[in-house]
Amino acid sequence: MVRQVTEHLHRTHQRLSRGIDSEVILLRMKALWDTDFLPTTGFISANNPEMASPSPLDWSGILSVLSETVGDVQVKTINGTAKDALDYSDSDGPGLKVIAIGGDKLSRGLTLEGLCVSYFLRASKMYDTLMQMGRWFGYRPGYLDVCRLYTTSDLVEWFGHIADASEELREEFDLMVASGSDPREYGLKVQSHPVLTVTSRLKMRAARDLWLSFSGDVSETVVFFREKVKIRNNYLALAKLIDLLGSPHKSNPTLERGMATPVWTGHVWEAVDAQAVINFLSDYQTHPESHKTINFLLAEFIKSMNETGELTSWTVALVGSGKGAAHRFADGIEVKLQKRKDKGYQGRYSIGRLLDPPDEAVDLDGAAWNAALEETIKAYHADPGRLSGTSKREVPSEPSGPCIRKVRGMGVNGIPAHPERGLLLLYALDPALAESEFDADTLPVVGFGISFPASKAGRKVRYSVNNVLWQQWEQDYGAAE
Repeated sequence: MVRQVTEHLHRTHQRLSRGIDSEVILLRMKALWDTDFLPTTGFISANNPEMASPSPLDWSGILSVLSETVGDVQVKTINGTAKDALDYSDSDGPGLKVIAIGGDKLSRGLTLEGLCVSYFLRASKMYDTLMQMGRWFGYRPGYLDVCRLYTTSDLVEWFGHIADASEELREEFDLMVASGSDPREYGLKVQSHPVLTVTSRLKMRAARDLWLSFSGDVSETVVFFREKVKIRNNYLALAKLIDLLGSPHKSNPTLERGMATPVWTGHVWEAVDAQAVINFLSDYQTHPESHKTINFLLAEFIKSMNETGELTSWTVALVGSGKGAAHRFADGIEVKLQKRKDKGYQGRYSIGRLLDPPDEAVDLDGAAWNAALEETIKAYHADPGRLSGTSKREVPSEPSGPCIRKVRGMGVNGIPAHPERGLLLLYALDPALAESEFDADTLPVVGFGISFPASKAGRKVRYSVNNVLWQQWEQDYGAAE
């Protein structure tokens, strides 16, 4: 590869410097400039000006130095056996211009100063290996708008999944500490993936018993069927539940949120008996690729918690703040369908997230919401880089999911604990907005999210699984005989 890149770079420099057969190269570069760099720089300059190039250039300025710049670029091999090394002081110009090509060294955490453009092709199916390989991703400070990462669609999805799984595991640690437990008492879990594995697989020969707990967790459907029959069956499960619940206790309620009083769009039923939720989960069919949110396991867990007096009284909320068409489920119960883009995986409708984070606090009054926000801010000050996704490290203005579930289940600062209260969030997705190939007459795709209050009950549900499911679910939930 080094030889091919070196030859291509040499030929490109010759054509640009001599002006011979350079039209095609210049047209391609100009098209990239117009369709990629200009819009990206404009967006970042408008939203994060401190992270964009300090002095924007026009194409004529780029063209005037293009040949000279290409001529300065060196191609170096960076791996365990290569003699090349990156010496940043070894440069005749204002900076070292290098195309670094490597394998093991680059994929084990080598930091490239001033890195702007990366082509990443090496794949691994192990979480730990991919996280290590991703450490050298970086950007040149103040030049975010000119940084690019080119890779495969699989790796984009895999790295995104690992980021979500890592954050979820950190939330597990927070909940473990909040409940006063340690790893010997608290079943930590890591989100699984249909292709990736957390690390090398356990080698087992026989079926085992898997013990699961959802306390303090949130489960949401992010994988759905595409078949009309199954979409219809899940739609009917929601329609049956709404018919059972009758008229909502609240529609478009006004909430107390600090100094604000926003209106939450949708319908809310309160003090719903757990059996209604269990029946809905029994009627609903989750997709086989939905490894974390499995309808019958969730139903069994609720039954188990009912034996301790927990999860007996539910808030059920039908979310209506979507961008899609209005849909009527019953008299007086109409919502706007939700927009969730399809990720494009074959044979299923997959989305990023179903829950809109503020929805998880719909059952909290003003005092409980404030307490959850205070807990969130405490966690932020302990680790600001994690909870704040902005370069300015802004203090959170909304409570996090783990803190909402902690306050609901355990109480804090005078807020009473309500471990008996679960929250079922219902979403109806608009197939027409999925940017996928659904037929025009497809019914809304029904999804649900369950916010389980934190609990000290320590109840788990037992499920016998074969070797394959053990390997998948052991990564997801943790297992014990």
